[in-house]
Amino acid sequence: MSPFPRSRSAEVLSRGPLFVLLLPGMLERLPDREPIEALLRAPGAVAVEPARVSYGSLARLPAASARSVARRQARRMQLPGIPAVVAALHPLQVPLALALMDRHREAELWYGAPDGTAVTPRELQLDAAARELAVATLTLPVTARLWTRMESRGIESGRLGSERMSS
Repeated sequence: MSPFPRSRSAEVLSRGPLFVLLLPGMLERLPDREPIEALLRAPGAVAVEPARVSYGSLARLPAASARSVARRQARRMQLPGIPAVVAALHPLQVPLALALMDRHREAELWYGAPDGTAVTPRELQLDAAARELAVATLTLPVTARLWTRMESRGIESGRLGSERMSS
């Protein structure tokens, strides 16, 4: 799903709370993508693939410029609902995750970068910030505890009864 659709329709924007998963690359090219695909089968989950300006390119910008680009990307995104959870899998996704959370103040951050992912000083800084701000650690495959937390946020997981949780 492209987060930047060309037209806006009422049907597209009518879904309930969302689990927004920021992907570190194109889904088809990700190694071990099966747990991600399983998560994305949840009706309330959407994936956001990287924009044309890669996370690596943004990392080479001064921090203030990278934040500005992330805010613009978040503002342009047209998601099919309101994010309740924004999940990042890499430290370089943190500026976009935070920009989305600025636009959707009720959203919470889930962070799932494996230890050792952060290498550069900037990645280490973003990783530390995300670990401090995250209310949950995203593990793949998703555990029963995380599915339950998603459902408690009103996100439809597709598990029996999850569609009734938000009522």
